[in-house]
Amino acid sequence: MNNTAIRRQSTLLSRSALGVLALTVAMPALAQDETSPPPAAPEAAEQDIIVTGSRIRGIDPVGSAVIAIDADQILEEPVTSTNDILRRVPQVVSLGANRAGGSAQNGAANATRGAGINLRGLSTNATLLLYDGKRLPPQGTQGQFTDPSAIPSIALGRIEVVADGTSAVYGSDAVAGVVNLILRKDFSGIEARGRYGMTEGDYYEAQAALLVGHKWDGGYIMAAGEYSKNNNLFGSELDFYTSDNRARGGRDLRGTNCAPGTIVVGGVNYAIPAGGVTSANVGSLVAGTRNQCEFRDIAQVIPDQERWSGVASASHETTDGIRVFADGFYSRRSGTLLFNPTVNATVPSTNPFFVSPVPGATSVTVQTNFLADTGPLPNPYHASTWNASAGIEADLFGDFQGTVYYAYGKSEEVADRRRSGVNGGALNAALADTNPATALNVFGGPNNPATLARITDNYFVITGRTRLEVINAQMDGSLFTMPGGNVRIAFGGEHRVEYTYTDLFIGQSSAANHVTDDGSRNVDAVFAELFIPLVGAGNASPGLERLSLSIAGRYEDYSDFGSTANPKIGITYSPWMGLVLKGTYGTSFRAPTFTEVSTVGGGAGLYFDTLPGPGGNQQGIGIAGGNPNLKPEKATTWSFGVEVAPPDIPGFNASLNYFRIDYTDQIQALRGTPGLLTNPIYSQFVQFNPTAAEISALVNSGLPINGTINQSLVTYIQDGRRQNLGTSLLRGLDFTAAYRWNWGGVDLDAGVQGTYVLDYLFEAVPGAGLVDVLDTIGFTQKFRTQADIGAKVGGFKSRLTWNHLNGYINTTSNVVREISNYDTFDLLIGYDITDRVGISFDVRNLFNEDPPFVDTTNGFDPQASNPIPRLFAITANVKF
Repeated sequence: MNNTAIRRQSTLLSRSALGVLALTVAMPALAQDETSPPPAAPEAAEQDIIVTGSRIRGIDPVGSAVIAIDADQILEEPVTSTNDILRRVPQVVSLGANRAGGSAQNGAANATRGAGINLRGLSTNATLLLYDGKRLPPQGTQGQFTDPSAIPSIALGRIEVVADGTSAVYGSDAVAGVVNLILRKDFSGIEARGRYGMTEGDYYEAQAALLVGHKWDGGYIMAAGEYSKNNNLFGSELDFYTSDNRARGGRDLRGTNCAPGTIVVGGVNYAIPAGGVTSANVGSLVAGTRNQCEFRDIAQVIPDQERWSGVASASHETTDGIRVFADGFYSRRSGTLLFNPTVNATVPSTNPFFVSPVPGATSVTVQTNFLADTGPLPNPYHASTWNASAGIEADLFGDFQGTVYYAYGKSEEVADRRRSGVNGGALNAALADTNPATALNVFGGPNNPATLARITDNYFVITGRTRLEVINAQMDGSLFTMPGGNVRIAFGGEHRVEYTYTDLFIGQSSAANHVTDDGSRNVDAVFAELFIPLVGAGNASPGLERLSLSIAGRYEDYSDFGSTANPKIGITYSPWMGLVLKGTYGTSFRAPTFTEVSTVGGGAGLYFDTLPGPGGNQQGIGIAGGNPNLKPEKATTWSFGVEVAPPDIPGFNASLNYFRIDYTDQIQALRGTPGLLTNPIYSQFVQFNPTAAEISALVNSGLPINGTINQSLVTYIQDGRRQNLGTSLLRGLDFTAAYRWNWGGVDLDAGVQGTYVLDYLFEAVPGAGLVDVLDTIGFTQKFRTQADIGAKVGGFKSRLTWNHLNGYINTTSNVVREISNYDTFDLLIGYDITDRVGISFDVRNLFNEDPPFVDTTNGFDPQASNPIPRLFAITANVKF
């Protein structure tokens, strides 16, 4: 726990006539409180600060708990990005878009390996990300997430998380809550930070950051930049990374597209021997055999990535009571994904290299790859996002203040897959070629490089662009005074224009074509929030120190599907010093994105997928695409919390917060979902053993074909197009406890924070019935917690952190298997040479704990555990 933060909050608690307004969490990175934010610089002290979850200056969100991370705590985090800082919050679940990949909750669409924030595990779409209270342009090739690492971590003065529904305050997407990245505005000078970490293998992470700022009477300016880079972490560097799980009691899920490959004829497999097969040795093939392989040397468990990000903010009081302000950010990330050129080739008997173990066969299928000849196919990607805003703030009358701002931003994501695999047309032409010099040999012999170049000339370039334009006007101030304090109000309106463009560039370099779609919507909103201090310092009595009520509401009208209205009510009650009770009720919603309603954009079409099924991997057709008939997702949320900070136990505080979310009409794209072929809740979306006529009809239906589909190998058809399918009923508890003390001149602190889900009921299809999915793969786990103990004496500091994830079960196979708990420890040792120069050494995953075994491809779950082994890092921080 950060001692400075605890000391600050302890002072506030002792002075407050209202009792406890805040609780600190025990972690160096996390403090959960309802106090006012940290004391501002003298120049800014006269201005009340808006806390996330409320639009009224100087008022904490009534009834809601705020998880806060300040700049000092951010510095101590053993990570290199804002996203990684947030992923250490127990309420944040790694399902969906993340660097390590994964397919749950549309994670398979993360073509540029960005990362979104997913509160409660309800999807990245259900968490609203803000910076200084403003929206960021959506990111991802389908606009399906927003990556917080667009904002440099060194520029953050504070991160605030409100993990309950806040659509009444902020509008769409805040179903599970909101994350607000608050910039540093009280900094003068120069601060530089550098970090370098490496594993015992070849993997490394590096970060360099610079912050400059200047304050003056009535204004400030700040600018920051950050550069980070990591190289590839390959599967060959990890002893747990394998798809042959038999040694651990699991299945053999290795691929069959090997070199040499496997001949399939008449439904029977024949493994091709080393050196290949010709008519001279075809008689040696053995029925019922097949070659299996995996490619750990090129498997990018964490792909290489380079990121540049920068942000600037400025404010100046032009005249007494009038302030102009502006800010903006730019971020770009890039990297390369390596593809393995695999084929399931149907070889006609006219091919000059044709052989068959079955006499008289007119064709055979060969499962193989060209990796030895072409090497892994590099497919670069890049993504950029930027936003700029400017506005004016004015003192109006009484203590009312008005603010108007305009913001404009764009995002672009490109997965440049010009050699994404094998082009079906070129492959079939090469297999049908009768010239031995140019025909394709898939039976283990050499091939003409020009032939392979034509086959791997396969465009699958994905481009997604978004644009967000916002005009926002609001005012807030005091209406009148009650004995408990001033009744405050905030109200205003907002106009948004959301634009999305998608493009899929497919074919070959000489004959490629674009499949594009775009659309925009206008969103008009009005909102209001009322704060009523029923009991405060002026009328407090024993047993009734404080009683506050807030009522908020927001109405939004969408140009494409209608309108929605959402209220929120909050109450905070303090019966006596050291005890606070609070509660909220509200409704939230999420509007479908453009790619979710587009039948063309967002990766629509047919895919030849390989998924774990009954008895092992199966190949089939996955149908993807949007649905123009989608309606908004809706949620009703409740919370109730208790916070204690006994005056007789200085330095101790704790909290327990109950939450409930009823989430309906959830939009789901099922293609690639874990357990899709094995979990009975998805059975109505999967057709096993389709007939040849059914397969042919689908392939020739006019839907875009992404890649190559070998119809003879199709064992299932899966409809993964988006629909309003899901209902989630989620209940749980968030808890914190922290204690700080001094022992023999050593400042010590210890604590724990976490979340415990009581139940998670999920209905895949309306009327199908609720199913308990808690602690099953692809959904959130029951128990997530983090605990630490820290010490500081003089300039020396140290901290040991324990990260715990509850075990769960794997439902992706016929045999339901338990997955063990996941526990890792992080150690930090640092020394502040002066108040301006500090250095620290940390070890992440101190005991080099492997991710728990999961009987699935690659042997672990990338959306529940961190595959990076023990990492040693050094960080230096200098201020001028």
